[in-house]
Amino acid sequence: MPETISEILRTAIRLIPGATVGCVTTVSKGERTVVASTDPVAEELCRLQYELDEGPIPTEVRHFDVVVSDDLTSEPRWPEFAVLAVGEGFKSLAAFQLYSNADDLGALVFYSDEPGAFDVDAVEIGEALAAHAAIAMLSARDNEQFRTGLASRDIIGQAKGMIMERYDLDAVQAFELLAKLSQQQNLPLHRVARDLVETDHPTNSTF
Repeated sequence: MPETISEILRTAIRLIPGATVGCVTTVSKGERTVVASTDPVAEELCRLQYELDEGPIPTEVRHFDVVVSDDLTSEPRWPEFAVLAVGEGFKSLAAFQLYSNADDLGALVFYSDEPGAFDVDAVEIGEALAAHAAIAMLSARDNEQFRTGLASRDIIGQAKGMIMERYDLDAVQAFELLAKLSQQQNLPLHRVARDLVETDHPTNSTF
């Protein structure tokens, strides 16, 4: 699993404009682990969030799929952590929930040396890669509780794979199509993905 997650991180840095470094971290029954990181600075920033109990990982990722800070120099939510991140040269960040279930939590976090680096397009790519990472972690663990927490991510991955095969799209394009269907139908992304997987055909919408 660490090798797979590391490759996802490297891919993310290539695909997400402005993303400079990143890491994947987990919390399981109080045990905090940095699963993979692009470099020691990214790993240290993840650990600092746990030590300070500040930042998107300990305070927000458990409750939100995506947390973005456009300007860490004036971030009121995590003042002490933000100062340290800026001290390392970073101006913005984006954190993606991989899973959140009972005592388990997984997060994918990217940092940028540019303010406002994580716009709508960057977030969409990040969500697609977060789904990949979550599925990779699911396949490496045989835990029913963990599987339940990752159910929606798994369904999104299945639906994305079907769309990639049917329409000859890459992973990011397939995720964008799912997001478009979700918007058109005013339904959550995981619900659209589930309907697609269960019926084996897209619901009536204009692509």
